[in-house]
Amino acid sequence: MTRPGDGGSSHRALLYAGEPEFRAAVGTFIREGLARGEQIMAAVPAGQLAWIRDELGGDPPAVDFADAASFYPRQGRATRAMLDWLRRHASASPRVRLVSQQALARRTPAEVSDYLRMEAATNVIFKSFPVSVLCLYNGPALPGQMRSGVERTHPELLEDGHAVPSPGFADPRTVIRGYSAVVEPPPAAASVGFGRGDDLAGVRRFLRAELSQAGLQGDPAQLLLTAAGEAVTNALVHGGAPRRVWVYREGPALVCHVRDGGPGFADPLAAYLAPDRGAAHGHGLWLGRQACDCVEVAADGTGTHVRLLTRLPRPGLPGPGPA
Repeated sequence: MTRPGDGGSSHRALLYAGEPEFRAAVGTFIREGLARGEQIMAAVPAGQLAWIRDELGGDPPAVDFADAASFYPRQGRATRAMLDWLRRHASASPRVRLVSQQALARRTPAEVSDYLRMEAATNVIFKSFPVSVLCLYNGPALPGQMRSGVERTHPELLEDGHAVPSPGFADPRTVIRGYSAVVEPPPAAASVGFGRGDDLAGVRRFLRAELSQAGLQGDPAQLLLTAAGEAVTNALVHGGAPRRVWVYREGPALVCHVRDGGPGFADPLAAYLAPDRGAAHGHGLWLGRQACDCVEVAADGTGTHVRLLTRLPRPGLPGPGPA
């Protein structure tokens, strides 16, 4: 990743320790962009949006503000929205800037790993755009070993107003592999095998029944059914025998787990890149990331495992919205 101003993209992280440091760094980053005629998007939690607006003295026309609570319901959906925004603005502005922060403390461990895999892939996904990305993290509140994850996925860190090389940065493929591990389905999980196209109708009936029994209904159920159908079809077309699909609970999520006996992707990045819009194939996992809260792809001696996780609605609360 290159530095702002030399024609390529940059991807930096700021681990801030409080409001003053946040306001100083983000305010400087945005004002620099405004002075250069750049379009800017800031997608951060509501409290931090208020800090930015107060620091800037209002809402500059060149800055698009988005509340992280609605912008990041699913990681894949947020990535798609950012790509759409980049395609709209990158050609009309010399450069563009993204300011991003998620409420990671509210994510499950599986979702945090998925987030880190996507952060690694961002170094490739955004490479063709003239974009400067600043990812924000509340340092004292980072869950678990997130600091090392931040350092591994960002080429540069912003410290005391200066960009410095990240000491832990690693090749995106290495990072994705490191955060991708096969999780075996529980022994008692409901499952059904499949081996040819004629089996698809039976697989769909099985999935509908299991999702209904688990209490997943409406748009979330239809989205998971669609994503699972794509994963099953991929296993038929590109995978090998034996092929099987399981459905089971894991914490707050319902998991649709598809396994085939094939070796999986030779390049782990292939599971994260957006397909060409005119392509007839290759949309399955990309669509799955829009539809589900988390998508995991891993392989071992038993074959390739694709796990699609969707949060179940809590009693008395509405379920996840449509993608």
